[in-house]
Parts: sequence; C-alpha cells; structure tokens
Amino acid sequence: MVYRPEYKYGVMIVYIASLFIQILDATVVNVALPALADEFAVSITNVDTVAVGFSVALAMSIPVAGWLSDRFGSRSVFLFALAVFTGSSALCGAATSLDQLVLFRILQGVGAGLITPVGSAMLFRAFPIEERAVAANAVLSVAVITPAMGPVLGGAIVDNASWRWIFLLNVPIGSAAFILSCLWLRNDESAPAGRFDFPGFVLSASGLAGIVYAVSIAPDRGWFAGSTLLFGIGGILALVLLVPVENRLENPLLHVRLLGERLFRTLNLLGVFFYGGFIGLLIILTLYLQRFRGFSAMEAGLAQAPQAIGVFLLSNLAGRHLYRRYGPRPMLIAGTSSAFVFSVLLVMVDANTPLVMVAGLMFLRGISVGAVFLPMQTAIYTNIPMPQLSRATAVFNTQRQAAPAFGIALTTTTLAFAAPSVGLGPDSGMAGLAAYRWAILVAALLLVPAMVMSLFIRSDDAGVTR
Repeated sequence: MVYRPEYKYGVMIVYIASLFIQILDATVVNVALPALADEFAVSITNVDTVAVGFSVALAMSIPVAGWLSDRFGSRSVFLFALAVFTGSSALCGAATSLDQLVLFRILQGVGAGLITPVGSAMLFRAFPIEERAVAANAVLSVAVITPAMGPVLGGAIVDNASWRWIFLLNVPIGSAAFILSCLWLRNDESAPAGRFDFPGFVLSASGLAGIVYAVSIAPDRGWFAGSTLLFGIGGILALVLLVPVENRLENPLLHVRLLGERLFRTLNLLGVFFYGGFIGLLIILTLYLQRFRGFSAMEAGLAQAPQAIGVFLLSNLAGRHLYRRYGPRPMLIAGTSSAFVFSVLLVMVDANTPLVMVAGLMFLRGISVGAVFLPMQTAIYTNIPMPQLSRATAVFNTQRQAAPAFGIALTTTTLAFAAPSVGLGPDSGMAGLAAYRWAILVAALLLVPAMVMSLFIRSDDAGVTR
C-alpha cells in the first residue's frame, strides 16, 4: 500500500525538494567555475557560459509556465519540468566537453524556469487561504537557507571530490521527487488556456533573457561594450513594449492586468526593489570578502550564512504569530526599515573588519528579511481567483527573476565606476575599499522604495490569510 500524506503536505514535500535542488544547483555551480575552466582547458571568461546559459534559459521559461499549466495541467507540466531538470543534471555530470556542458545547462535552465511558478501555484492552491502562512514559511526557509549552503557545499565538493558531483547530487533527490509527484499530485483547476500568445512570448522571453545576459557579460566585457548595451537596452525595450501588447489581448501569456489588483500590484512593486537590494548586496559583499579581503568561497559563504539562520528563526519561531496578530503591513514596514539600517551599517566594513562582525550584521539583516519575505509570500495571492493562480505566479516569478538582475546591474556598475585604476584586489587600499562601500550603499538605498511601498499595504486586504 502506497503511503499518501494529506494532499497539501504532499505538494509541499515534492515542491520543496524540487526547489531545493534547483536553487542549490544555481549557487553551487558558481563556486566550481575555476575547476571547470581547468577541466576543459579554457579561460574563466569562456566557462562563464555554463552559468549564463542556465540563467538565460531559466528567464525565458518562466513567462510561459502559466499558459502551459492551463493548457496541459499543472501536474503534467511539473513532472515534465522535474524530469528535464533531473535528466539534464545527469547529463551535465557526464559531459565530456564545454559545449556539451553548456547545452545540458540550458536544458537545466528550462526545467528550473518551470518548476518554481508551476510548483508554487500548486502549493498555494493546495493550502486553504487562511493557512498560506504555513506554505509561505516552508518555501521561505528553503529559498533562503539553500543559497547560503551553496558556496560552502560547492567549495567542499570542488576541494575533495570531482566537480561532476555538483550536478550528480541532483539526480537522487530529483528522482525521488519525481516518483513522489507521480504518486501524490493531481491536476488543479485552471482557467482556459486560450491560443498561445506568440508576441507576448517573444517580448517577455527576449526581454528577460536580454537583461540577464547583459548583466552576466558586463563584468568581463564592460558596461559600455557594444554587446552589453545591445542586449541590455534591447531587453528593457522588449519589456516596455510587452505591457501594451499584453493589455490588448484577451488571453495574454503574462496577465499584467492582474496588477490592477491593489495588493498584488503593491507587493510586486515592493518585491522589485527589495529583491534587487537583497541580491545586489550579497553579490558585492561576496566580492569584497573574496577579492578585497582574500577569503575563500567557503569562508565568504560561512560569513553570510547567519543571514539565512536569521530568516529561518524569524519565520519559524515568531513570523506566523506576528503575521496573525498584526498583519502584513506592520511586518513589512518594520522589515524593510530594519533591513535598510543593517545594510547601511555594512558600509562601515574596512580591511580589518572581523568576519564575526560581518556575520552578526548578516544575522540581524536576516531577521529583517524574514519579516518581509514571510508576509509577502503569504499575502500576495490573497485576492487572485483560484483559476488565475498559475498566471499570477508567472507574473510574480518573472518580476522575481528580473529584480535581482536589476540590483546586480546597479551595484556592480557602481563598483566599476568607483574602482581605482589599480583594481579592486587587496592592493587597492582605501580607494578600493571606498568603491565597495559605494556599491553596498547603493544596494541599501534600493530598499528605500520598498520601505515607501510598504506604507501603501492595507492589512485588511489580506485579512482572510490571518
């Protein structure tokens, strides 16, 4: 007899397992790029395509996830995405050339881009609206803790085993999640899919892919290089054109009309700036610790890991109680404001700041971040009709994919402009330190619009989730 948990918990188990390997893979691979360059006897610039190909494919897949779910059923699409991701992980581990690895990483990106929006729609459908804080808390825990594990685990694998295990690690977890998904999941109620919106797909996919690609190549080629400007500006223009095109269609690929709902719109706008500042600071702090201070990837990862601990403790020990008692508005105001304060305090780092002080500030920042992510994940779909949930998760995850690219572009551009002629290494002295401080400050300032947007949240709009 096959064990079957209560349906909502079955969905949670398979989605969290899938989300775990997807996020872990994206963070672990970055640590292994030097080892891959040595393995295939290419420059580190050339091996960057392993990460870039994955990111671009992921960005292009997200917008189409909602339509595919409505057309073929969420269970079928989720199984397809999980099979593609797991199978391509095995192929990555067996790759014998850089070209093969890049191709298989692109396939991984396609699977990863479908897993998150389709899985999250299934999860939030499975939980009654008054219990969505439970679902949000589970997603939040794995989404924040896993990136902190990535550099540490990646460093351990590269130092003590073959780089192939970075990809092969996904296979047993992904296979188990696939089998359990076959046994436990069912197709959900959905809206009519309608005809495939080809113009919307071209504009959304090319826009997101262009921006992600531009941000990925800019550190090596320069922000004003022809290719960077071409893809960056082209991507922005495509997303600008996307809005009027989608608004004119009865069944658009991305239902931007859903942004007419006040709570969904406000939380998406808040998310753009908060995700941008959140990821932007992590990137700059990693560069500061590794390039300026000379710490290893594992040491830099351990210094930032307390942020994930802070998020986990807030969301699991106090988050749901605070949400039920006070609602999303006070939590978002307090969380965005305190995250800004602790981010600004990181501007004071210098060449001798103890790692324990960095870790302490990151822990406090994590508590603040948890106070933002939990109410955001819990409340954002409150007023979205159940049949439209797959389209709403596609809109939210499209924003969540674009926002980090925006934050990384802004902070790394600041770092590049402020960099002294001698570079940003340990020999750059006070001039190099000043460049890192300016970039950290810009990441912190991105949180200011998020603070402002939190003031426009009405807790009564999400009253049913409490």
